[in-house]
Amino acid sequence: MKIEKIRSLLKQGRYYFYKHALTEAKKDGIEPEDIEFAILHGEIIEKYPERNRCLIFCYLYNRIPIHVICDYSNRTIILIVTVYIPNENKWINFKIRKK
Repeated sequence: MKIEKIRSLLKQGRYYFYKHALTEAKKDGIEPEDIEFAILHGEIIEKYPERNRCLIFCYLYNRIPIHVICDYSNRTIILIVTVYIPNENKWINFKIRKK
């Protein structure tokens, strides 16, 4: 699924948070509005077509990087699976996994 379709579903209110996503976000001080911002302004940096999921990266307004994993297996709604602040030791510019 393309980012434009994900954004369109988000704008239509056709999305849900997994409880896990909200729990992990809260641990990192990330609010639901931050997650919505990331989806609307971020970019897909990894695709997982076998699971109908993608990883979105965005810097929040305060320059905090976040990752959001979205599930689009339903095609009419987006499920926000998890959200976290990426570990800089595991990512190059928070976009490319270190090997």
